[in-house]
Amino acid sequence: MLILPGDRIQVARLFNFFLQGEQLAFDCALRQSQIFPDDISRRFFATQARQEKFHARVFRCGIGILAPKGIGRFSKNAAMESYRNQLESALAGGDLALSLLGMQIILEGLGDVALQHISDGCGPRGIGFSRIRRMVLGQEDAHHNFGIRRFLAFFAGEAEAVETNRTHFDDYYGQLQNIIESVAPLFEHFDEDPLQYLKEFESSLPEFFQPESTPLKVA
Repeated sequence: MLILPGDRIQVARLFNFFLQGEQLAFDCALRQSQIFPDDISRRFFATQARQEKFHARVFRCGIGILAPKGIGRFSKNAAMESYRNQLESALAGGDLALSLLGMQIILEGLGDVALQHISDGCGPRGIGFSRIRRMVLGQEDAHHNFGIRRFLAFFAGEAEAVETNRTHFDDYYGQLQNIIESVAPLFEHFDEDPLQYLKEFESSLPEFFQPESTPLKVA
């Protein structure tokens, strides 16, 4: 992704989209740190919540620089809010595995891919903060991988339970595609193909998580 000098507002809109995701990740991780039964998970999610809060601050500061009138001029992504509602329903019901699917495995996984593209576009344009960019990417990757390990540990040897959650994965993945479709014009402004992000995200998943319900159409 190449960020041109005349694209300040478009970049701010993009940052606002990521800010919304980071705020959701913070809320989810904070709640997970309170409801997971084991100390290791609770400590991990408490740390993740602090990191997500920092990530949100980074995007908020970026928006402030690019669009001094503030983030109030940018509306929230409706598809992301729908995703939040589904995730909050899982948390309210104490469904730990479903919260891992929705946040660490799916949303964090795609976010890791998208942020890598954003970071790659910063270097050629002389945009700094390389240390912060590397730190954020490393943390996002850690959140995603922990979610996969913790989820699989839940259901070791329980084929029926795994298959049930495989269906839940498809539900979340369908909503993720709705989010991608809703912001596709914004990414295309920078000659980026968000469907390619989905393809890269899929390729990084263990076989169990490979989407089946809605095949991708990527040129």
